[in-house]
Amino acid sequence: MVCFHCEQAARGVCRFCGRALCRDHMKNKMPYIITIYVGEANTPKAIVVSDSLWCGVCKPQPEPVEMPEIY
Repeated sequence: MVCFHCEQAARGVCRFCGRALCRDHMKNKMPYIITIYVGEANTPKAIVVSDSLWCGVCKPQPEPVEMPEIY
């Protein structure tokens, strides 16, 4: 597998879209939300992985996207 940006040997993949990344292009990192749930006192909480690899090209959406066509 080769890097999406420069075609060097890939060392990881973007957590959001799966693009391959070499060591030089693994510098972009973003938090990745694994799940959200309602905790104590009815407070929303999230389980988050910090510093997940991000290719810098894809655009993870900050808000949920409605998909009524699924139903």
